[in-house]
Amino acid sequence: MKLPIFPTVSLAGNLLLATVFLSLRQGSPHGPISPLARAPLPAIQPAQPPEPAEATPTVPWRLIESADYRQYIANLRLTGCPDWLIRDIIVADIDDLYQQKSRSDPVYLAPWLNADQRDEVSHSQSAKRQALRREKRALVKTLLGYEWDNHAEEIWNWDLPTSLTLGFLPDDKAAQVLARREQAADDAQSIRGAANFILLEADRTRLQSLYEGLQADLELMLDPSEFDELQLRAQQSFLVANDLHFDGVSLADAELRNLVRASRSFKDIARNEFVPDRPVSEAQQNAQVAGFTAQVKNLLGTEEFADYQRAQDGNFREIFAFSQQNNLPKQAAIAVYDSRQMASQQAAEIQNDGTLSADERATALEVLKAATRSHIASALGGSFQDYLAGPGQWIETLVPPPAQMQAP
Repeated sequence: MKLPIFPTVSLAGNLLLATVFLSLRQGSPHGPISPLARAPLPAIQPAQPPEPAEATPTVPWRLIESADYRQYIANLRLTGCPDWLIRDIIVADIDDLYQQKSRSDPVYLAPWLNADQRDEVSHSQSAKRQALRREKRALVKTLLGYEWDNHAEEIWNWDLPTSLTLGFLPDDKAAQVLARREQAADDAQSIRGAANFILLEADRTRLQSLYEGLQADLELMLDPSEFDELQLRAQQSFLVANDLHFDGVSLADAELRNLVRASRSFKDIARNEFVPDRPVSEAQQNAQVAGFTAQVKNLLGTEEFADYQRAQDGNFREIFAFSQQNNLPKQAAIAVYDSRQMASQQAAEIQNDGTLSADERATALEVLKAATRSHIASALGGSFQDYLAGPGQWIETLVPPPAQMQAP
């Protein structure tokens, strides 16, 4: 992540004072402040000796710090402290304050309490912690004018899935979005916990309202294109959850985005994290799958939809991977896949033909095997032997052992 660069050299004295204070300070009106987790800026070697800088007057920290956070912020601004550093100082101080508050009421479970009593104490403590978190978030938003959470910023900086989802946003905006979502997720957990995770209709209504509030806030925080991009990136896990593949499918960016967007009508991933879908019957699941498949066909067209259907078959993905490794065209993979499909179908028909004797079935299968080898060898050329030694071993199974050649 890029660190902000100080706008003027004249701030150096005050900023150095702030840094030293944060690392050495023993106590404050709000409790100890954690050191800022920021790497030092690299030293810049000037091409020529710099002109002697004017000494910057320093301000005693006791004149800057205040028990009133609003005054504290105003004092920091008067010293020329940049907004990002003011935010980090104030939020770190607030974090320490609320950590002390949470530690002031430790959990104690007497050994004679039964399971229900222990659960009651645990729920009570959880509710108190969540109330403190809500109070802290409200204070931070009041002081800064926007959502901010240092833990959320750490997640944004270090959690890869989160970075992939929010990576298109500027750092500060991404951290604010994540902080707002963390707040909503915390509130949703409170609702589910109070219901012992057995949701009644009233609970589902509250969760739905919570989700709609989150969406409304995100729409205000982001411009329309950013909001649409965020929804699409959150929804793309629908493809993974439903084991959908696109090997060999030539999708334009707009087509893939439209496909992901269309999937929300079948399962809204972001909403489902707050308001779980109700269980459905197998028939309803099949109807949903059929509806989504029809939507995909409509979006992709006949040719690309055929590629999409092949991609859902592990046998095709296997030969397609082989073709890519051996620099073969996609049509070679399709030819081998079609040969395998046809050979498997014909082998099953021969095996189930009651009019043939065991010897006749064996002969017919040997002929099928030879024809299949020839067709695949033609499609793969010089890579045929490598295919036989690897994923092509299925060809040998077209002729089963003699023990399996008995009359059906």
